[in-house]
Formats: sequence, C-alpha cells, structure tokens
Amino acid sequence: MEISILDKEQLKTGYLLAALGESEFDAVVAHGTIRVLAPGERLFDQGDPCTHFFCVLSGIVKLCRVAPSGEEKVMDLVRKGHYFAEAVMFMGGRYPVHARALEVTRLAALENQHFLGLLRGNGDLCLRMLSSMSQRVHGLINEIDHLTLHSSAQRVIGYLLEQLPQGDAPASVRLIVPKHIIASRLGIQPETLSRVLAKLRAEHLIDVHDDTILLNDVEAMRRLS
Repeated sequence: MEISILDKEQLKTGYLLAALGESEFDAVVAHGTIRVLAPGERLFDQGDPCTHFFCVLSGIVKLCRVAPSGEEKVMDLVRKGHYFAEAVMFMGGRYPVHARALEVTRLAALENQHFLGLLRGNGDLCLRMLSSMSQRVHGLINEIDHLTLHSSAQRVIGYLLEQLPQGDAPASVRLIVPKHIIASRLGIQPETLSRVLAKLRAEHLIDVHDDTILLNDVEAMRRLS
C-alpha cells in the first residue's frame, strides 16, 4: 500500500525525517509502504534482520524483550507520530526486541538501504541527522532518569500526565493499554500500579471510571511527579 499525502504530512512532523529537504524526503517516502496490523499481530521478532524502520501513523506498537524464564519486559509503547527501529538501521544488525500491535495499527515502513544511501552521499544531511538524533537521545536519557530515580508513584503520575490530550480537552486519560503492560513499561509490578492508583484516588487527586481516569488537580500532580 502506497503512502498517501496525509501520511506524508504526518511523517514530516516526526523528528527523524524533519531533517530532510523536500527532494530527500520524497526519495525516502518513494521507497516506503504502508503496513496495517491487527491487534496482537507481529511486525518483527527479536533477532530478525533489520531491513526497515517505522513510523506509527495510528494505533500503538509494543516493543518488548522476553527473558529465558518467559517473563516479558515492555521496553516502549510507540504511539502515533513516533518512529522506532531507526537506531538499529545504523548498526546494520538485527532487531533487539519483539514488535507487536496492541490495537489496529497503521505504520509507514521505510527502507533502510535507500535511506543509508542518501546519507553516504550527503555530509550536510548527516550533520542534520546527527542533530535530530542527538535531541532524541537526550529525551531518552531523561526518560531513563525518570524510570530509575523516581518512586513508583512518581512514575505512575508521570505516565498519566504524558497521556493527557493537548489543548483544552478535559483532564482525563483513557487506559487503552492493559494495566499489566503499563506496569511493565514503568518497571513496576501490576499490584504496585493498582496500589498507587488507589492511593491517588483516596487523596482525591484522581477518579476512576472503568478504563477512564479523571485528573482532578493536574497542577498538584505535576508537583508530585
């Protein structure tokens, strides 16, 4: 399936292709395709050869590793507008994680070899790419700090704040991802997640209605995060 004009507009807003000029962007997209995954469908497995990098156009992709014991550790939940597997492209190796769709998901799959060919012939583009990827690395370092230096409650509060819609929409979060997956992503046990939510509810900072969480005092929660 070819990449539409609307899809191209979304790809341009992501950090990776934002560094490209118009002709460079068109050349990369010309070697891309659209993938649509059903809930639970695999995109790739840990150890598969890395041939493409991806951008989520809609839906959610779970990136995870599986221990020899069978325990699954969620490394990331990739949402609309975000790229993934781009770093592996520069290592010329294999995907280090499993990738699965959590819901119906549309992806742009972009070909590694063509993208790398553009970089090899353009030093200025390489510098622009380094700048974009450096900003991305800085963001990931901040995320690691949050997961390692913050308490369980701070991680949960931070996650809820990250999920808030932009603009003047009501301060509510719909948990479309199962709680055990959220807990794994935050590096805590599901029981701990439930305890933190119960404590926030007892303190009247949130209200829980089925899979929707209302944040009663966003500023107070930001001070706690």
